[in-house]
Amino acid sequence: MKTPTDDRFHIELLKLLLHVAWSDDEIDPHEARALLGAARRWKVPLPELQRLERCLDTGEPLPAPNLGLLRQHPDEVLATVRTLIESDASVHLSEQEMLAQIRELLGLSPA
Repeated sequence: MKTPTDDRFHIELLKLLLHVAWSDDEIDPHEARALLGAARRWKVPLPELQRLERCLDTGEPLPAPNLGLLRQHPDEVLATVRTLIESDASVHLSEQEMLAQIRELLGLSPA
């Protein structure tokens, strides 16, 4: 059963993923599909899903994610970020740098 905590975690994770997707100043259609697919799999509430779709369409940024909440599941966060980064089959230097920054923000040692 999904709890409100799951919803909050997934919404914060989507915020982070959107920032990662835009880190190379463009969003690949594969990345956009991966983000929307994750949101649907996680059953993100419709208003948040619509907000994500708007951000993908317009480039409107989401607010910064709640890192305190994301730090509670750092391995899941990193695995999800890696999946998104690799979804377009082209890992840019900016994405690698973003992954290193995320590891640091989550309180993890460098890879």
